[in-house]
Formats: sequence, structure tokens, C-alpha cells
Amino acid sequence: MTPTKYVFVLGGDDPVILHPYDDPETFASAEPGSVVGRYGSGAAPRGADGIRTALYAAMERGTRRYFLNRGYYLRLAMTASAFVAVYLFLSIVVRDPIPLIDELLLGSLSAAAVFFASERKALSSPRHLDAVLRLRREIDGALFSESRVVDLLEAWRDEALALGPAAFYTIGQGSTLGDDESAEAEALCAALARRWRHKPVVAELYAAIEGGQVPGYLLDKTVRKLGLEEGSLAIAYMRLIPLALRNGTV
Repeated sequence: MTPTKYVFVLGGDDPVILHPYDDPETFASAEPGSVVGRYGSGAAPRGADGIRTALYAAMERGTRRYFLNRGYYLRLAMTASAFVAVYLFLSIVVRDPIPLIDELLLGSLSAAAVFFASERKALSSPRHLDAVLRLRREIDGALFSESRVVDLLEAWRDEALALGPAAFYTIGQGSTLGDDESAEAEALCAALARRWRHKPVVAELYAAIEGGQVPGYLLDKTVRKLGLEEGSLAIAYMRLIPLALRNGTV
């Protein structure tokens, strides 16, 4: 089965592009897949060329990071070995009037040369180049279409923008997702989770909701820490999670 990668374009004054290229799992498989783009109801997002350019850049950064991380500890060991070998050679074999200075300098330069040479080798490997070409072809073939899931999220975000954090208690009430929307909701929740993985306030808010109590100060704190736009999107995200859970996708 061909794996599907979702790209979401959230409209607004400053459109948000959510993609899978910040997830290492995207690069773990060499199996060709497809990219499906989703946006809210209404006119298609403007600047399609700009969106694809942003996806190319994100994909290339993610691919580079993935392949460099795979061999990081080996490269680190090779770098340390090079430093130690040069340092010991200069200390034992070569005598100089100023001890340590030459050994440390040349050892560091040798270690840096080995490290960067190993990075270049990793990035010029056939696997890395094949992955970049394969993922570029997937982006080239991406088709964008309207999505009710994105439409719901945008509507909830806009409601939170208009009413403030207290909108959390009213948005999303009575909403359901169809079976064909379940995978899309899961992918959107996963993309938003990655967006805020370094923002503890979002995890704190989710933990409070899971515990059955959402103190108002946490909602205010989320908006204060993330800003009104991001905070409103995070509040809408909190309302999307139960729908995805209800459909058994997360």
C-alpha cells in the first residue's frame, strides 16, 4: 500500500503550512509514497509555487538532518580518534619548544577535517541522493483539495481569535468526523503536535484537559506564551484531538 503524506495549509493573515518533513519517520522508508494537500473551504491557497518551494526546502533540510543523525555517533568516534591520534603523535614523536599548543591546534584541525569529510560522504551517498529525488517527485505530484477537517480547525481557531481563550468551552460541541476523515484528522493532530513539541505549555494544557479540569489560567497562559494567533490555533487543536480519538485514529 502506498503511504500517504499529508500537507495542510491553514489560511489566515499569515498562512501556516504543516508538513511531514519534520518527522524522522518520513525518511525511514524507501518506499515511494504520495503527497496529499488539504486546505479549508473557499478559494485555493494563493502562491502554489511558494508552497512547493517551502516544501522542497523543508524536505531537503529534513533529509539532510535524518542522514546526518544516522551516523552521528560513528562520526563523533572517528573525530575523537583523529584528535587523539594526532595529539599523541605530535606529543611523542615531534618535539617542540612550546608543548601542548601545537598538539591541541593540529589535533583540533585534524578532528574538524575528519568530521566534515564524513558529513560530505554521508550527504553524497546514493541513499541520501535517492531519497531527495524520490521525495521531490512526490511533492511535484501533490494535489491540493478542500478539507472539512481543516475547515473545522480554521473555524475553531477564528472563533478563539474573536472570543478569546474562553471560546474553548463552546467550540467543537457536537462535531463529528466521517470514517474517511479519520486518517486526515490523525495526520493533522500529529503535525500540530510536532509544531509545539518544544512548547511545554501545550502539553500542560492537554494534560489538564485529559484530567477533566481546564483551569482558565492555563488557557490564558497558552495564549500569553504562544501569542494570540498560535494560542488560538492550539485551543482549536485541543478540540480536534477528542474527535480523532473518538474515531480511533490517535
